[in-house]
Amino acid sequence: MTDNDYTVWNIDSLSDAYAGTPDLAGALTVALEALFTFMENEGLLLCRVTDDRGRIVKRHIMASELTDEGDQLSNGPRNAVHRWLGSKGVTKSPPDLKILKKELAKMREKK
Repeated sequence: MTDNDYTVWNIDSLSDAYAGTPDLAGALTVALEALFTFMENEGLLLCRVTDDRGRIVKRHIMASELTDEGDQLSNGPRNAVHRWLGSKGVTKSPPDLKILKKELAKMREKK
């Protein structure tokens, strides 16, 4: 970890913050696990977050663990991850990742 490194997402910390609202805490956990899996599957992370069975085993992501594309997707004003977390798609079961997929496709098309 470098001096500039910081936690981008921590599933357990965010879930604990909503412990008084179990439904919301549970939905947030499911959403973040879907986000982590999506980011790993799309090559947006420099680390593994799932095991061989697809279960989340790493529950926090540091800024240094994002690829350039991962950083672009999740950083800055009105970034795609922030918009997705505020959307109705995040509450679906399983979470609807269309916003993230669409934005990633646009980013990759520009290359």
